[in-house]
Amino acid sequence: MIDIAVQLVEEFLAANRESGVYLRDAIARIAELSISPDRELAEAASKVLFTKLVEPLADSFEPPSVSLYNRALAQVIQVCRKDPQAADLDRELSAFGLTNEQDLVARVEKIRTSYQSIKFDDSKLNIKRVIVLSRVTIGADIAVTSVVIERMKREFPVAEIVLVGGAKAIELFRGDSRVRFEQISYSRSGTTIERLSAWIELLSCVRRLIVGLNRGEYLIVDPDSRLTQLGLLAVDDANVAREKNGRTEGRCSVETYLFFPSREYGNDTSCSLGELTSLWLDEVFSTSSRTHPSVSLSSGDIQVGRNLVSRIRRASRPVITINFGDGGNARKRVSDDFEGELVTQLIKKGASIVLDKGAGEDESRRVDAVVARATQLKLDGQPIRETEFDENRLNNGGIADDTSDIIVWNGRVGILAALIGESDLYIGYDSAGQHIAAALGVKCIDVFAGFSSQRFVDRWKPDGRAKTRVITVDTAQTTDLVQRIVTDVNEML
Repeated sequence: MIDIAVQLVEEFLAANRESGVYLRDAIARIAELSISPDRELAEAASKVLFTKLVEPLADSFEPPSVSLYNRALAQVIQVCRKDPQAADLDRELSAFGLTNEQDLVARVEKIRTSYQSIKFDDSKLNIKRVIVLSRVTIGADIAVTSVVIERMKREFPVAEIVLVGGAKAIELFRGDSRVRFEQISYSRSGTTIERLSAWIELLSCVRRLIVGLNRGEYLIVDPDSRLTQLGLLAVDDANVAREKNGRTEGRCSVETYLFFPSREYGNDTSCSLGELTSLWLDEVFSTSSRTHPSVSLSSGDIQVGRNLVSRIRRASRPVITINFGDGGNARKRVSDDFEGELVTQLIKKGASIVLDKGAGEDESRRVDAVVARATQLKLDGQPIRETEFDENRLNNGGIADDTSDIIVWNGRVGILAALIGESDLYIGYDSAGQHIAAALGVKCIDVFAGFSSQRFVDRWKPDGRAKTRVITVDTAQTTDLVQRIVTDVNEML
């Protein structure tokens, strides 16, 4: 059945690409598979739906793909809401006046350009609370959401800024005294209905946050968040408007809801998402103020990072943090041999290494293999020493004074960010690490493989004040890649 789901997606995309045809039956069938009573089937079909259709459309960064995404996912939502498991979803959508697929599409198409009609004047001083929605993934929260937060702090100096998102996002910004947090979860696995249900939790959170506030006293900023399925699901009824008999019905007070169309804004440029977010905010607020991505770590995490790096910091030896995580997308990887050889060559050249263990068993296994290979080396006649730390070891034994050549970190992203911040250079695949490095002003080499287009590379390149190099890789042609990176390391340091 999974092969059928993949085939349906491929046929749908091919028909649209080649002749502009929209295969409604294909989307309906995929949606039905994703809500099957057989949970294993529902999860597998949902994974196909999001990884083969939803994410590729979002990652193309082209206006036609935005329209196709809106139409296809609106149809999926309409199928899902008829399932008894989605009773809350259906009830809330109906309460917003979004009773059918056409309503969903009409609303989301309207908000694609709604920011153009917003005029912030002296009335913005009345805003008491700005609610910023997380982008869910760490890299996107740094590249986009952090820029939004920084500009909101500047434009609304007396307002409370609230970030709504997951625990990992909170770790990256908890050092900012201007920001408070509301934690809600979004699963990037599970069934389609479970993913959509995160919106129900979001609604509850937003309603709590605006209790006692009048319109004009709060602002909801949606930076193309997965919590709203990239704007398809409403969070404020002031922005619901339906077309009927050529006339717009319902309220549409865009002053309470600000949507960033990140997948199409600046589509004729090669700017990064960080640059585009800053330019969009300039347009919204009629200003010109370049805002870079940033993170604000807790003092405790910063101190842990400093203490750990001190174990491998030597005179004249650079500290390089490396993360070979791929975010669950194996296409972003080069190979086991590349990873092992890169680390051993860097050690031979005199670098001390911080190696992140990654997420999941597969990434952990690969890091173990890299460490095993590296510790066969000798440096100045001495064997390479490696120490692994996790939260339990930190809590139970602290950090000893003895030194190592490799520190392996297995734990929270907040401490990983602190380790990157204490390093001289960061190296990794396209994932969260390079955005953390750029935001912290740490030099970065971004090994970019498995990309769908040059536009994708342009959008996701790290944005910050420190020197960054993006190395695009054809995984079929990786000869001399390690040497190329080692050369770049020497030049950058």
